[in-house]
Amino acid sequence: MAILESLLSQQVIGSLAADILAAEPAILGLIQATQFVDGLTPRGKTKITLNWTAPTRNEFIGGELFINPDQTADLAEGVSGASHETQFDPIVSGSFTVLERTATSGNAKTLTASVVHGQRVVNIGTPVPAEIIANAYLVIDDGVAGKEEYAQVKSVNTATGEVVLKDGLFFGHASGASVKEVTLAAKTLTTHYTLDLATGVLTEAAGGFTAGNRIVIRYQTTLQDLDHYELYRVPSNAPVSVPTKVNVLAASGVATVSASISAAATSFQDQTPLESDDGKDFSYYLFAVDSQGNASNLSSEVMTQNLHLVMVELVPAIVQNLSTEVSSNKVVVSWDAVGDPNANGYNIFRSPGLTFDPLQALKVNSTLIPKGTGRVSFDDSADNVANRRSGAEVPFPQDGQTFAYKIETEDTVTFWSDGTANIPTLDTSASKTAGAGDGTGGR
Repeated sequence: MAILESLLSQQVIGSLAADILAAEPAILGLIQATQFVDGLTPRGKTKITLNWTAPTRNEFIGGELFINPDQTADLAEGVSGASHETQFDPIVSGSFTVLERTATSGNAKTLTASVVHGQRVVNIGTPVPAEIIANAYLVIDDGVAGKEEYAQVKSVNTATGEVVLKDGLFFGHASGASVKEVTLAAKTLTTHYTLDLATGVLTEAAGGFTAGNRIVIRYQTTLQDLDHYELYRVPSNAPVSVPTKVNVLAASGVATVSASISAAATSFQDQTPLESDDGKDFSYYLFAVDSQGNASNLSSEVMTQNLHLVMVELVPAIVQNLSTEVSSNKVVVSWDAVGDPNANGYNIFRSPGLTFDPLQALKVNSTLIPKGTGRVSFDDSADNVANRRSGAEVPFPQDGQTFAYKIETEDTVTFWSDGTANIPTLDTSASKTAGAGDGTGGR
């Protein structure tokens, strides 16, 4: 028996949205700096530990037009039960706003330069139409299938034509793309529509929308495909004014700390700074990356309000080549000045005996000892009236006594709550007898 088959039917198109939706940035929190010394690093090296809060959501989609599988607008039908579906799901409860386009301005402008996914600042040239003001809505690439999107204005510079948007753009748009102000009316859940958060399906209620109008939604989805984190370090304090991953990787001196931190991690220690980096400024940038390779974007157009970056100053170097010179009732401690750019000066600590005991140590200087150049010295005696604490606070040395000294390098005021200072493991000792101390004590 033969099997009869018909000709093929007409085609139907099903286009999946390109998954360019990135995770929200991780939020960097507690930052810790520690210093270690070994035989190869007598000046000390800094380890920086970064801790963060993992993202649980994807970035906001600022103004998605409901579309058909062929990318054309899925217009409101104006009848109860008509349904429309978002490109992504599941939607985060409370994150969404549904709007209906009810009017369009006749004043069309164009982008003066191309824009990319996530960009928050665009330029439409001058003069800026009077209706494009803070909180107004814009449509970009109106009527262009697969490109039409909506954005709310945060601020406008009428002198330059620069427009700051409340959310990053979803699509890239070419220079010359149309930009128009539109009226979007906010709709009310249950009164005008229902929304299935798991599937992203919006269902019109009776009288909820006018047939033929466009329906727009601003929303966030649950992050389900976080793959890993990438951590980068750039010299100086926040040198990347627009800290996207592309711009960070293009920054001068950028170093990849790790491009494969586990998605389960919420902490990472950078052990790569060199001894020559002591006291220098660095900025760290952490990106959450999903399974499609999309890296987290900006959360603000203001650089310092982006919480995926942090500015740090490494622990200053430990002073080297300590020595003492002793004379009657006096100990002069000397050392090589550190060359760290952010070192501000030194503190000197003293404890009795041949071995430095932190529990008995007293800070001897009354004010910070200047950083200096070449050799730096401190006079521990009654003769020092410039920057030594009083004899009542720290007794003056007396002949026959032995003391151990340690020097702390202190940095300038930094983003750390109380600066980054270090009491080194190296010490110098001096006994109070006539002659020159050699740093070993016990004379």
